Amino acid sequence: MKYLLILLGLAAFGSALAVVDVSQKDRDVTRAMSAERSAIAKLNVTYAELQLEEGALAAQGRVDRIARTRLNMQSPTSQQITVVFR
Repeated sequence: MKYLLILLGLAAFGSALAVVDVSQKDRDVTRAMSAERSAIAKLNVTYAELQLEEGALAAQGRVDRIARTRLNMQSPTSQQITVVFR
């Protein structure tokens, strides 16, 4: 009977240690997951800002203005346009 009580006591103590270990691992994983979610949120904000900037840079009026001023491009005249039919 005495050995059974000692065995049960050791089993309870081992179980308690396992619970503490699992709880600590859960906290570590939760902390890491929170850090990753924060990083994802920051990346989403940066991506949204980049999309807005891309939209501003690719605006038709801006592209047209740069083509005319920096590249000296002009709209073709009607004699310069060739229509190809298949």
